[in-house]
Amino acid sequence: MRLRSAAAVLALAGNVLASEAPRERPRLVLFVSVDQMHAEYLEHFAPLFKGGFKRILDQGAVFSNAYYRHSNSETGPGHSVLLSGRHASSSGIIANEWYDPILKRWMNVVSDPVQQPLGGPGRAASPANFLAVTVGDLLKQSSPASKVVGVSLKDRSAILMSGRRADAAYWYEARAGRFITSTYYRHEVPAWLEAWNAEGRVDALYGKTWQRLLPDAAVYEKYAGPDAVEGEWDRKDTVFPHAIRGAAKSDAFYDDLRRTPFADELTLDVALRALDAYELGTDDATDVLAVGFSATDVVGHTYGPDSQEMMDQLLRLDATLGRLLDEVDKRVGPGRVLFGLSADHASMPLVEVLQAQGKPAKRVGSDDVEKPVREALARAFPGAGELVAAYDEPHIYLDLERVARAGLKRAAVEDVVRKAMLATGLVERVLTHADLMGDPPPNDPQYALFRNSFFAPRSPHLIAQLKPYVYMDDHYSGGTGHGSVYDYDRHVPVVFMGAGVKPGRYAERCGPEDIAPTLSRLLGLDYALESDQRVLSEALAP
Repeated sequence: MRLRSAAAVLALAGNVLASEAPRERPRLVLFVSVDQMHAEYLEHFAPLFKGGFKRILDQGAVFSNAYYRHSNSETGPGHSVLLSGRHASSSGIIANEWYDPILKRWMNVVSDPVQQPLGGPGRAASPANFLAVTVGDLLKQSSPASKVVGVSLKDRSAILMSGRRADAAYWYEARAGRFITSTYYRHEVPAWLEAWNAEGRVDALYGKTWQRLLPDAAVYEKYAGPDAVEGEWDRKDTVFPHAIRGAAKSDAFYDDLRRTPFADELTLDVALRALDAYELGTDDATDVLAVGFSATDVVGHTYGPDSQEMMDQLLRLDATLGRLLDEVDKRVGPGRVLFGLSADHASMPLVEVLQAQGKPAKRVGSDDVEKPVREALARAFPGAGELVAAYDEPHIYLDLERVARAGLKRAAVEDVVRKAMLATGLVERVLTHADLMGDPPPNDPQYALFRNSFFAPRSPHLIAQLKPYVYMDDHYSGGTGHGSVYDYDRHVPVVFMGAGVKPGRYAERCGPEDIAPTLSRLLGLDYALESDQRVLSEALAP
């Protein structure tokens, strides 16, 4: 596959719809992603919020009916959409990782072997795999003096939100307990980041326990139910307080602290250092700061989206977000900040919680689909060898070279795989490349979601849709996840606040794909709308 250069990708923005020029551009666009945030959290916990979420509800334009328009509700695809608005069908970001049939290995969404990590050990990362442009890229094209910076706990969050022309992206590396960057952005570690890492703020968390923020446990019972819930994580560490696991300065400790609200506090601290270091929002050339708070995702995977732990995480994030908004206002000035917030995906409730509600939820292992597929292929094509090149639970990459050498028809092989998957009783349907490149079936609203997530050079050859409430995982005996086409994974908040925004509650159907064109309109940038996008004009001040 021939990848586009940054210049070529930006050139795609030439065929655009002109946006109306704003009266005065804001000095700073502050965009926040809360990883795995459900839309309903804002209203459900509204009586308890005192910080950033309260300010959003009081002063922001809140869209409560926002759903992603793609099926791959994962971290990489979600973050790639937030500030670009582009589906995987054009951006290439189909998943957190994919199998490369030429290199015959797995590729991480932001892996780039040409680059090197800076600031510590970690992934060699860049936006090289991202074949789209962000609001920051468009801004820098029209305003070269503008600066764009991304900060997050996750590399794919910081990198994909900030874009190909970003001045910098910084993320946490759990193998060393440090925030790092890569040579894509700089030739050396910035002095301010080296100084922050040297302060030992991560190591200072050793021995600290995660306690409930509020003293009254009855409040948690009221809003989130009991603390001990069957199905949480390893079914051992399921009640407050929670200690951070691992020895001091160990990889286990650095990894496990991601499972606490302290991770977001560290992210905020680095984001504020970056805000100062790059002097963001200090002149009339609009800058962009994209901040990804990721602890919600790890907490959600561990304890479930309806847990007391999730409630406490959100209450603490409320305070963290409030501090971010206050500090930005101090530095940039009131009325000069355009704020946006959304999430990369939501998640499925714990299987055991769903079962208690009478829903047909179940936990299954990846072998429950992979093994029947491999056995069916061996029976149908004896002597052909291993026809599965890679298994991306529950999807299949075929070894098309071996299929051809065996003299087999691809469609015949795919038919065997499809039937084997459906026979498990776990799979709703299976889509092939031919299905997704053909005419859409009538009365099938989910088909468009799969097509939006489809990029032929990277997508699995057989894409399986698990049945509702089926959770597939081999890592832990409990916990939950996301990644499906269903509403519980796609329903997220969309919020705007500040310069040019009309506060209020908006029930119109929309999606995170509409964030980039709406911000572009507010910034006076030219943005090419896709067929299923729109500017959220109802929230724009006249």
